Amino acid sequence: MVWAWLGAMCLVLGGIKAGKTAELSLVSGIETKAQYLNNINNSPKNRKSDYILSAGPDVAMNYKSEITRLEAKLALLGLAYMQNSGYNTINQYYYINGDHKLTTRLALNLGLRFVADSTAREELLESGTVITRDLRNSIAASPGFTYQLTERLSTSLGYNFNWVDYQSERYTGYTTHGLSQGFSYLLTEKATLQSMITARYSRYDSGNTISSLGPQVGFIQKFSENWDMNFLGGINLNRTKSNVGVQSFDDDLGFIRVLQKEQRSSTVSPFITLATNYRWQTGGLSLNYTRSESPNAYGNLSEYNNFNLSIKQGITDKLSYNITPYFYTSSISSPGSDYKSYYYGVRQGLSYKLTERTSVGANYRFAYRTVTGTSDYSYPINDVWVTLNYSYPIHYQY
Repeated sequence: MVWAWLGAMCLVLGGIKAGKTAELSLVSGIETKAQYLNNINNSPKNRKSDYILSAGPDVAMNYKSEITRLEAKLALLGLAYMQNSGYNTINQYYYINGDHKLTTRLALNLGLRFVADSTAREELLESGTVITRDLRNSIAASPGFTYQLTERLSTSLGYNFNWVDYQSERYTGYTTHGLSQGFSYLLTEKATLQSMITARYSRYDSGNTISSLGPQVGFIQKFSENWDMNFLGGINLNRTKSNVGVQSFDDDLGFIRVLQKEQRSSTVSPFITLATNYRWQTGGLSLNYTRSESPNAYGNLSEYNNFNLSIKQGITDKLSYNITPYFYTSSISSPGSDYKSYYYGVRQGLSYKLTERTSVGANYRFAYRTVTGTSDYSYPINDVWVTLNYSYPIHYQY
């Protein structure tokens, strides 16, 4: 996988026609972490605490010319559990994002991603639901293009593919295909109006399906050099189809059979995504909120809210502080299962630069999860870790 990723980068760069100038930067590094987690499986019962050691390399690449932009990242992270060695694994993260101008009006864009993650974070971000520390594999691709209709008006068309598979048999994998078409209108130098319509079809390995259609409108506003905001709001029209087991008495055979009965349902719900960033000389603030629906590991549709507020502040030239309050809520309703999950907390930490290339950090996270519905329970999470990171940047201009 590593050699395939590096080979793809060489092919992409070798096929790019640069403008008058082009810049290429590479940043390689090593991340090491020692961690204590009091509930490694997010379990309300039989909680297991453990000490976790992790380490791995990462490489980030940025290429930019007058007509081409390309960003790529590779990261590997090995995790060793001191008391539960059955969870030992290597997480893998590969990302490629870029765009290329074919003409003055037409530009192509592409996003590729492969993630093999065992921290449960990816599932929480995508659907708001909580799973155990079993490996979650996902492959995503998002090709598309943008066409400049007039000096102020542009249109875009994109395709999205997402495949998710779980190591544990308690979860159900799925495949999603999606299309999106949008318009952007430059209202002023600092304000852009945007509209979007999305269509998505998801099919689970079990045969259940989810179809969604979502019209959305919003804006991008730059209030100042240090403050910007992006908002998109609309509705999601969802239709689900699932097979439900029902009991039936067979008169001829004289016993009860379990038959599969198809069940269909439709819902209408709001869609909101809001992101704003504010920067000052020694730090910055980033706020993100999403309210939407998504397939999840439990084989049905999850209505979720994701919110986080990240604040970073430099204390000295070498010492910085960060704090991030967050919450994730999800609601799942299906035959035999109806529950709401509330997962909220705060993480904070200090980072200190030992040299230009080496830094150390100390962090603490507290979270609390409450579940209501078919099951009712709650539990706290305490997570403490220290880090030692090394990075080596390389910059080219030609």
